[in-house]
Amino acid sequence: MTGPITAMSQDNSFFEKTKIQHKINEARHNFIQGNVKSALLNYKEAIALNPSNVKAEYGLAECYYKLQNYKKAKFHAEKAYLADPKIDDDILFLLGRTYFRLNEITKAKQKLSQFKEMTKSKSKLKDYGVDLKLAQIAYAETAKVNEKIVIENMGNILNSSAPEFAPAISNDGKYLLFTSRRADTKGGGIDHYFDHNYFSDIYLSKWDANTKTWSEPSNLLGKMNTEFHDGNLSFTADNSILIYRNIYNVTRSGDIYQSSYSGDGNWGTPKPILHRDKAISHKINSSYFESSASMTEDEKYIYFVSERPTGKGQTDIYYVEKKGKSYSEPVPVGDHINTAGDEKCVFIHPSGKVLFFTSNGRSESMGSYDIYYCTKDENGQWNNPMNMGAPINTSLEEKTINVSRMGRQHI
Repeated sequence: MTGPITAMSQDNSFFEKTKIQHKINEARHNFIQGNVKSALLNYKEAIALNPSNVKAEYGLAECYYKLQNYKKAKFHAEKAYLADPKIDDDILFLLGRTYFRLNEITKAKQKLSQFKEMTKSKSKLKDYGVDLKLAQIAYAETAKVNEKIVIENMGNILNSSAPEFAPAISNDGKYLLFTSRRADTKGGGIDHYFDHNYFSDIYLSKWDANTKTWSEPSNLLGKMNTEFHDGNLSFTADNSILIYRNIYNVTRSGDIYQSSYSGDGNWGTPKPILHRDKAISHKINSSYFESSASMTEDEKYIYFVSERPTGKGQTDIYYVEKKGKSYSEPVPVGDHINTAGDEKCVFIHPSGKVLFFTSNGRSESMGSYDIYYCTKDENGQWNNPMNMGAPINTSLEEKTINVSRMGRQHI
């Protein structure tokens, strides 16, 4: 009498397993395509159907790491590893990276060393940068904190519950720009492709010399913001603004624009950098991704970051030099500055004598992206870069840097 019931139970079990596998397959597809938030939701659905599914647990850890929620990445990675240490060939690598981000140096070193020992493919170890990460851990173990440097939160007027990044202060100290992904973004658009957060906008705050406070920031800046991703980069000497834009079907990737200052806290419609010299403008803004730019006070040099394939790594620092009324062809800043990793942000001090940049490709690192600087020697050549050290750099990612004209404040 129990035959039909047993058969029905088996059918339900098969259906559940098929449904779970479908969710996991869908999650993997979304993750590979870069749609991490959707992959995360797929894995959560798989866990809801079977809380003990180790593949889904590991997938959650991967997603949370990609979304920079390292505490949750650690929780799910440890849970997956405890249930099945062989759930994925990269589980030790994921654990090692996660521990490093959380400044659990001893655990990070242990897991990455285990991964190196167990991985037979030398090309895989090279592609994953395992030796570089172990070298960074060794550097972080001996790094000392500069007690003279004080890190201060800029308060609730400027900061919100949304991400804020890439702050920049004008040379006269009157204006502060930053990028944020808030609900009032122009057009209210959401990036459904990656993390399901709002598109980024540029925000401006003004310094009140009487109250010694920054004003409530606003993104109502004429035509500076679009309905897509916008981000500020830096100020020029005359308070014009260099910005980054990623407009679908226009820039195709990311391009550098300039908004001219017209006085009284107003800026003109952004146009491609050096738009009057289209030949050089098109060589700065290529068909590849350009994400950062900074100009010397005398406008003789413009430094920028690009993903063009002529670089040493995926993204490198280039510069153009003004000769007469025009600029030279873009050239890499030098192999002792660019690495096989990524240089993400560049800032040239108004004096033109100190270059700041961020990189994840150097062994002298507290972890992932750190901020570095180099000075120009008497022959006009850049000296070897130096890590700015703790507490400016941490085990997390420091991706942008802006320095006040007097050099006493960094944001």
